[in-house]
Amino acid sequence: MELAQLEAFIQVAHHRSFSRAADALFLTQPSVTARIQSLEREIGERLFERTGRSVTLTDAGHAFMPHAQRALTAVQEGTDAIDAVRHGEVGSIRIGASPSIATYVLPGLFRRFREARPR
Repeated sequence: MELAQLEAFIQVAHHRSFSRAADALFLTQPSVTARIQSLEREIGERLFERTGRSVTLTDAGHAFMPHAQRALTAVQEGTDAIDAVRHGEVGSIRIGASPSIATYVLPGLFRRFREARPR
């Protein structure tokens, strides 16, 4: 299962249209259709009821939706966490120092560091 399939699934369900989902994803309609068909084959169930120009979720689609949303949310949160580390917003530091440096020099440095980087 690929993230692109889950994104397509969520967009088709939201827009109730393959072509509008394609526009939202900046893809072609056949590409979105292929992603959905591949996902349906992998799951072994139809996720959408296709009726003319509109589509609705099947019972399987309704059951799958919260899991697809959580998966995409988890990936986004992971990406955000990596960005925070990359930009020095979170992380850890290991410092080794002699007792005199640790007692007299490091407290002032730590204070300034915490002011500059509160997280």
